[in-house]
Amino acid sequence: MKTFTLLLVLLTITTTAAFSQNGQDTYKKFDYIRVDKEQLSTFMNLVKENLASAYQKLADNGEIKDWTLYHAEYPGGEENHYNFVSIVTASDLASFENIFSSVTSIDYFPPEAQSENMPTVENSVVKTELWKLENAIMDSTGDTPSKYMIMDYMKVTPGKNPDYLMLEEEVAKPIHEGRIDKEKMNSWQVYSLLTPGGTEYGYNFATGNYYEKLEHLEYGFNDAIINQSMGTNVNIPELFNTIYSTRDHVKSELWRLVAHTE
Repeated sequence: MKTFTLLLVLLTITTTAAFSQNGQDTYKKFDYIRVDKEQLSTFMNLVKENLASAYQKLADNGEIKDWTLYHAEYPGGEENHYNFVSIVTASDLASFENIFSSVTSIDYFPPEAQSENMPTVENSVVKTELWKLENAIMDSTGDTPSKYMIMDYMKVTPGKNPDYLMLEEEVAKPIHEGRIDKEKMNSWQVYSLLTPGGTEYGYNFATGNYYEKLEHLEYGFNDAIINQSMGTNVNIPELFNTIYSTRDHVKSELWRLVAHTE
């Protein structure tokens, strides 16, 4: 136990600079969208005819890095206030300001997507968030985004941000690398929430876990993969107690990819 605790202290000192390097110059704009069931077909036509081509143009011009649209499948139904999530990735926050500056446009709709013959869709943006990428393992599938994404929302204790990021770097990351090596996972990312915020918002960090097959969700943090990644001398109960002391796991959602830039 003392050996593991000392290791965490040393890693806190030596790995702080690694976080900004892993997530350098990558920001994400999340728009959580609610589309009525009767409007789903029309909305998907709007995505295909207007949104996808507009975001592709922005990506080709270097104004954004990429764009993905996910269907929020679990949880589903009426309890979830949104059923789609639009994610724009850029190298700086100014890109979002330049593209989405008009107060008359829809939050997730760039001006390039607007046209006179575009279909009318009854939808609402439930909320918009800005995130910074703090750490990542690159997608093993190449340029095509993974079919499934699990978004885990975390509430990190005030003053524990460096500890939490250190644990993601030195504990979670090697374990995820082991899962990727076994082709049970494609990639992994850690985000810090820039805005909105505050003690009542509910969460301030998140991790994105990317998979190609739904069945791979069952391959989690078991003892075998932990020992393989970190050695057989790791005290697994102490490991999880250390992780839990830095954050609360607020919720987890499963999203399925429906559109993306190339």
